[in-house]
Amino acid sequence: MKGAMSKRRGIAGLGCAMVLGLANAAASDLSDLKQLSLDQLLNLEVSTVSRKNERWWSAPSGIDVVTGEEIRRAGVQNIPDALRLATGVHVAQSSARSWGVSLRGMNVLAANKISVVMDGRSLFTPFFSGVNWESQDTLLEDIDRIEVVRGPVGALWGAFAVNGFVQILTKPAWDTQGWLASAATGDEDPVSLSFRYGGKLGSDVYYRTYAKYWQTDWTYDATGRHPQPATDFFQTGFRVDALRGSDTTATLQGDYFTNRDLPLDRPQGEVSGFNLLGRWQRTFTTDSSVEAQAYFDHTFRTIPTQFEERRNTLSGSVKYHAVRGRHDLLAGVDTLVSWDEIGNIGFAVLEPGERTTHTVGVYFQDTYQVLPDRVAATFAIKGEHNAFSGFEYQPTLRAAWTPTKRSTVWAAVSRAVRTPVRVDEDLAIRFAGVDLFLANDDFETEEAIAWELGWRHQVGSVLTFDVSAFHYDYDRLRSTEPAGAAALPTTFKNMLNAQSNGAEVAVMIQPMSRVFLKGSYRFLDLEFSRDPGSVDTSGGSSEGNDPRHVAMIGAHIDLPRGVELDVFLRHASALPNPAADGYTTMDVRLGWRVSARWEIAISGRNLLDARHVEFVTTNSLNEEVPRRWLVKATWRY
Repeated sequence: MKGAMSKRRGIAGLGCAMVLGLANAAASDLSDLKQLSLDQLLNLEVSTVSRKNERWWSAPSGIDVVTGEEIRRAGVQNIPDALRLATGVHVAQSSARSWGVSLRGMNVLAANKISVVMDGRSLFTPFFSGVNWESQDTLLEDIDRIEVVRGPVGALWGAFAVNGFVQILTKPAWDTQGWLASAATGDEDPVSLSFRYGGKLGSDVYYRTYAKYWQTDWTYDATGRHPQPATDFFQTGFRVDALRGSDTTATLQGDYFTNRDLPLDRPQGEVSGFNLLGRWQRTFTTDSSVEAQAYFDHTFRTIPTQFEERRNTLSGSVKYHAVRGRHDLLAGVDTLVSWDEIGNIGFAVLEPGERTTHTVGVYFQDTYQVLPDRVAATFAIKGEHNAFSGFEYQPTLRAAWTPTKRSTVWAAVSRAVRTPVRVDEDLAIRFAGVDLFLANDDFETEEAIAWELGWRHQVGSVLTFDVSAFHYDYDRLRSTEPAGAAALPTTFKNMLNAQSNGAEVAVMIQPMSRVFLKGSYRFLDLEFSRDPGSVDTSGGSSEGNDPRHVAMIGAHIDLPRGVELDVFLRHASALPNPAADGYTTMDVRLGWRVSARWEIAISGRNLLDARHVEFVTTNSLNEEVPRRWLVKATWRY
């Protein structure tokens, strides 16, 4: 591949001096995961926990990093399946393009206790406070890393980051120079085509453009038949990164996607949209910098006879970072405005049909080195005003103790909130002239107090482990209650509460340079309770349906002559309400680097049974995820 930058540099951060120093280095982006020793992996820098670059190993939070190389070696075809590689993430597929994704519980198809951003652009929808995963995609080869924070980070990132936060970061354009093309086919995925080209405009401006198209068959019902015909999807986009001197970078990027007017165009549903994002960064000294960002996002979604939504979102933010003596300071402001048009064409409607909502937030963080390089204490707080509940605040207090370079102990206590959205206050359900459900503006903000404790340790040069434990107290969760004295209509109130206790373990082992093992396990005990007077009968099923145990073991093995073997064993225990059996399955990938330009891989997913149920929600069709095989060829130049 021509002019590609070092993958390791992409992971290390975006400081301008570092960028310029490495922009002249060339290396293949097929660099092997095992070329990074455990010591080097532990020095990866992350930017999610503290909203600034810091060493992952000493971050005062539970965090996992899924690298782009891990995604390639897993053979996955979408972002939710890539998230299965992270510690503690429960990913459950319910249909061909529907997933529930959660951290530390509260998983439903519209999971509203985590936030997800991609390159600084929120993937959250203010319609139901979740992520429409079927329309969130990118060229997976362009992903540099996915940072997954287990626990609340609302003190910096705002509402909805209650149980966790996911940040998807793509590679800068200088890391994706040259050509890439791939084609794949399988028994359940007939066609998958991807293309990318990266080049330069002058000496200091780099760009790339990409396009991808895929087809997939639907999941199966209990009788072994596809409940819907096959579906397809097209997406294209670009990114431009410019350097000015040794201290300034600028980025412009955008995407367009649709499932309309494609070979498998179906009248049952349509999704399309586009986004455009700009970012400017300036480094004044090694101890101070500023960043400004803005983006526009448009989406359209329709299900004939049921639902239609047009949504436009505009967001802007500025943050300033400076180090003053022992104080590492961060301050910023961000704002988001979203306006929608809802086509009320079914018996479930939103009133009013058009609405503009806003969120404006200011945050501040101070990390104080109590004992330099040994003990650090962090206080952060965000004040945020939203269109539904007004002002909210989210503080956190964190501490990290690093007695040696091989060990970190951390602890934290945080307050996090899930503020109301459109469905909480505007939903109405009517049938045959009878009001069955009427939401109102009395719905309050949901609140959680989280306590966390963690320990990371490296044993010799071949083993590391990361252990964390947590306790949550949730208050004012959403319940369904009678609106008045009569049984109907019902409405949303805040009369559910919950407590959760759990633990997460991640282990990495590298017994030799050609073998890399990674395992993870999450335990969760989640119990719901009702306020006096509540008649909600859901038992919390509308807020979460979670397995007690989620585990994964992955092995990456390099064989002679460029052959790669990757094996993943995954387990999720039974779902409580609605009930579903647990499952254990295996994914396998066998890859062959034929030459520096060509790579061929065959992968199989869900190999231990023909089909299994992964998720059941209150509105699920109980579809089953099948065993599937895929053959993929990739060319780079």
